[in-house]
Amino acid sequence: MPMFDSHFILKTFVSIFIIVDPIGLIPSFITLTNHYSPQKIKRTVWEASLTLMVVLALFTLWGNAILRIFGISLPAFRVAGGAILFMVSWEMLQAKRTRLKTSPEEEAYTQVQEDIGIVPLGVPMLAGPGAITNVMVLGGESYPLGKVIILCAVFLTTISTFLILRYASILARILGQTGLLVMTRLMGLLLAGIAFQFVFDGIKFGLLS
Repeated sequence: MPMFDSHFILKTFVSIFIIVDPIGLIPSFITLTNHYSPQKIKRTVWEASLTLMVVLALFTLWGNAILRIFGISLPAFRVAGGAILFMVSWEMLQAKRTRLKTSPEEEAYTQVQEDIGIVPLGVPMLAGPGAITNVMVLGGESYPLGKVIILCAVFLTTISTFLILRYASILARILGQTGLLVMTRLMGLLLAGIAFQFVFDGIKFGLLS
C-alpha cells in the first residue's frame, strides 16, 4: 500500500465510530444517568471515554501479538470479525441495542450500580467485542502507518463520543426518537458493507497465502 491511503483512513474512522455507536447509546445513557447530578454525568462521560480510548488503543497495539499467541491467522480473524460486525449491523438495522455489547444480566447490574463510567458504559457498551475485533483486524493491515492511523481514528472517535454523550439530552431533543432510529439504521447499513468486505478480504487473502 502507499504511504497515504485515503480509503484506509476513511474506512478506519467510519468503521470504528459506527461500531462504537455513541449515537445509538444516547437513549440508554439518558435513562441510566437521569438521576445523576450534572457534575456526576460529566465525570461518568470522562471515565467512559477514557476507558474506550485505552482499551481500543491497547488492542490496536497488541492485537497481532494476541493472534500469534493463539495461532490465529489474520485472514481467519478477518472472517470471524466480519461475522461479528454483521451480527451487530443486523441488530442496528432493526434499531436494537445489540446483545454483543450488553447481556440482560449486565443491564440488571447497571440498574443498581452507582458508578457506571468504566463498567459497563466504557466496557462493554462502548468498547465491546465488535469494536475490539475491528481494531485488531484493521491493525493487521499491511500498511506502514496503519497503527498510527488507527490510533488517530480511536482518538477522534473518543472525542466524538465524549461530546455526544456530554450533550446527549440536547441531541435527543434535536434528533428526536425518529431521527435516532434513522441514523442507527443508516450506520447499520454501512457497517454491514464493511463486515462483508472483511469476510471477502479474509477469504481472498486466505486463499492467496
